[in-house]
Amino acid sequence: METIAANGATFAVEEAGTGDPPFVFIHGLACDHTAWQAQFEDLSRDHRCINVDLRGRGGSPATPPYHTTQQADDVAAIMRALNIGPAIIVGHSLGGITALLLNERHPELVLAIVAGDSPIRQKGLGAAGMVDALKAAGDLSLIQPLVESFWNEETTEDVKTYVRDMMLSCPPGVAAGMIEDAPDERMTALVKLADQKPFMAIWGEKALGEPSWLREVAVFIRQEPVAGTGHFFQVEKPAVTNALLRAFLDDVARDPRLQR
Repeated sequence: METIAANGATFAVEEAGTGDPPFVFIHGLACDHTAWQAQFEDLSRDHRCINVDLRGRGGSPATPPYHTTQQADDVAAIMRALNIGPAIIVGHSLGGITALLLNERHPELVLAIVAGDSPIRQKGLGAAGMVDALKAAGDLSLIQPLVESFWNEETTEDVKTYVRDMMLSCPPGVAAGMIEDAPDERMTALVKLADQKPFMAIWGEKALGEPSWLREVAVFIRQEPVAGTGHFFQVEKPAVTNALLRAFLDDVARDPRLQR
């Protein structure tokens, strides 16, 4: 990991590989860069890849604010500092919302978008009550039921332990801040904007978002379910996820809407 100073904060960033198009990996709520480790290692054999710890997670100090708009601007600043982009932006869970915002606010940095079991829904996250409750509680007890809902019947104990250790180690203020000011009222507009570029949604067996609504709103989106997985599909079935990302490269290469 290297350290990048950007937007008044310091970020731990993992960088490896050469080759275009580059990939930028964004983790989700209360997670860290290891959520995409298997994909980072595989894709960096042929492509330049960066894997980011957002504010307050992994090796990045907790410097508020933490919300998704700030995350999008932070990722953009890191990309510019490293002179990377336009890139394929790959976001897991809440990181998929960050990817949509990055595309809206910094479109010149975004070649294509992959949302991994992200809460992309018509009404958005609807997390305002959770934010207030987390702040009042001062601990992550309210997050525990959410974490336990992420499993599938085939999810192994090793994966469960990894996710629990990662998410429940997040400072409560950071977790609350990450879901504060979510762009709920603009979700349709963000999806339609993303659909103007190559756009793929990967789902666990119990999708956290609304695939049927996405089919109605987005014309060109590619949707891929990963059977037998929970929310952390990329950790449970890394080879399948790697193959989907590599297949998406063909979509990007063939998309006539992109300027070459």
